[in-house]
Amino acid sequence: MTGSLQISRKKWYVVVRMLDAEGKQKYKWFPTEIDAGTDDKAKAKHKREAEKRKNEILAELDQQKIVYSADILFLDWIDKWMEQKKNDVRMSTFESYELQLNAHIIPFFKPLKLSLRNLAPQHIQDYYNGMLKKGLSANTIHHHRVLIHGPLAEAVKKNLVPYNVAERATLPKKQKFLGKFYTDRQSEKLLSVLDGEPLKPCIILGLFYGLRRSEVLGLRFSDIDFEQCTIQIRNTVVRVKTLTEVEQTKSQASKRTLYIIPETKGYLLSLSRKKKENRLLFGESYHAGDHVCTWDDGSPFDPDYVSRNFKRILVKNKLPVIRFHELRHTAGSLLLARGLSIKQVQEFLGHEKASTTLDIYGHVSVEGKKETANAMGAALAVRGL
Repeated sequence: MTGSLQISRKKWYVVVRMLDAEGKQKYKWFPTEIDAGTDDKAKAKHKREAEKRKNEILAELDQQKIVYSADILFLDWIDKWMEQKKNDVRMSTFESYELQLNAHIIPFFKPLKLSLRNLAPQHIQDYYNGMLKKGLSANTIHHHRVLIHGPLAEAVKKNLVPYNVAERATLPKKQKFLGKFYTDRQSEKLLSVLDGEPLKPCIILGLFYGLRRSEVLGLRFSDIDFEQCTIQIRNTVVRVKTLTEVEQTKSQASKRTLYIIPETKGYLLSLSRKKKENRLLFGESYHAGDHVCTWDDGSPFDPDYVSRNFKRILVKNKLPVIRFHELRHTAGSLLLARGLSIKQVQEFLGHEKASTTLDIYGHVSVEGKKETANAMGAALAVRGL
């Protein structure tokens, strides 16, 4: 159930959209007994109090087992489902849901004013087809399906509708993802131009260790054991609307232990020493925290800054433009080209399934193909066919 705050007679009220016994929509006003306030400061304070009271009123109404029917609007039912999902998914995931809803799903379905009862498979099909015409990719539309199929599955579970109409609409075929990657020479050139770049530690971690951007920004010196030469990947930093740090990786498999690559140990130690020096240099203005990738004053990099400035570095040095995430693809490609197994690369990169590794990195470089041909010829010792 959703509600909004409105002012009437200088008091805050909660306006709730409800269904009556016949399934018709109506709006009911619930008093909060909180004054609207007279000046801006008071208004802001009283509105916060009213917001808290609104949540209490909505919770009380839920506890009274308000009955929903198939006449509830589809978009209202999505709102209800989103309230539930807020407690089930990470904040970054929830915010991405909100962005997809506000940018695409709500603008499409709002003019139609469809209830759950009237929603048909063709409406869902029209949505998919319309998004394709707008230029959205098939993969993006598959993501949107979560926000359509999920609420409808919940409606089936609650006996509001007999079946999930989204299951009778045809999704566009997913496009197989082919990640870009750098060759050995391109990787070496990138490493050679990083001196003086604030992003150098981010790029080192992305290229040598195949870390995701969120894992790079979440890595702390407390996760690095220089004596045992291990790195624990267990923390991430992401932004959709809000910059969020969580003691949680993308999946359980993503939470992994890596061994320090000998060629990077000295560099990581120098970063640790520099951090200690900066903490003394900046004194009280130093931002508390233990992250490896930060500005000199300890403040964290924003994920968007990393992506934008990675591209700037590539353009400046006339390197092929790839996404920061494709440093990870480069790491996987380089390891496979040197004979590591899919299983080893899967564990190194933290994929849940070997099939994911195969889908993304199941290619062989030109050099690898030549090596395969030469190895087969040597194995069979064939001469002069």
